[in-house]
Amino acid sequence: MEQQIKSETIKIVTPVGTRFRYSWLVEPDEYKGVKKWKTEAIIPVGSTVTIDGKEHEATSYISDKLSELIESWKQQLKAAYPKREFTLTKNKDGKPSFPFAFEEEGLVIRLKKNYLKASGGTNKPIVFFKHDSESGQNLLMTDEEKQDMIKINPQSTGQISFLAQGYDAGANGVGIRCMPLSICFREIVTNNGADDFETTPAAEPSSYEEKETVSTGADF
Repeated sequence: MEQQIKSETIKIVTPVGTRFRYSWLVEPDEYKGVKKWKTEAIIPVGSTVTIDGKEHEATSYISDKLSELIESWKQQLKAAYPKREFTLTKNKDGKPSFPFAFEEEGLVIRLKKNYLKASGGTNKPIVFFKHDSESGQNLLMTDEEKQDMIKINPQSTGQISFLAQGYDAGANGVGIRCMPLSICFREIVTNNGADDFETTPAAEPSSYEEKETVSTGADF
């Protein structure tokens, strides 16, 4: 029996100006009995992130980091199981499926997080912050304020912190998943949000433990 190995997990914070579409951030979406919080983060080309005091073009930097994670995970699996053949998970068109892609609007990252833990109980929900321009601080949203986030317009902007990790779905292939941790809104436009989300089946396993991570306003 093959020994289970774990992928490296990396944490990424998107730049200010990130937009959000097809969002189920407060109430999870349900597909075939599986509930997930989810959104698609859209990062405009030309936006920047600063890492260790150095500025990078955000879409190139983040897509490179995710591509590097895929490659390192494939190498890790091949080293652990040299006799096994590995294939990437496929989308409905039979092409390799990745949780990120470039579109006209910029780099799009598909983020989703299981509502339920594999061992029972509920995973930690996405943590919500709002940026207060007067104080310059990121303030934790109240439960009442979060209700306005149930349906948000895709013109809403902010930043999102997420984890990326490799998975092995056996015969269904290998890949990486991107799991939202916390979100900090800068400009909020309500309504016209989750209603236009098209649910699609997930290629990766639907039952896995989310990594317990503490989210604070300092992420942004």
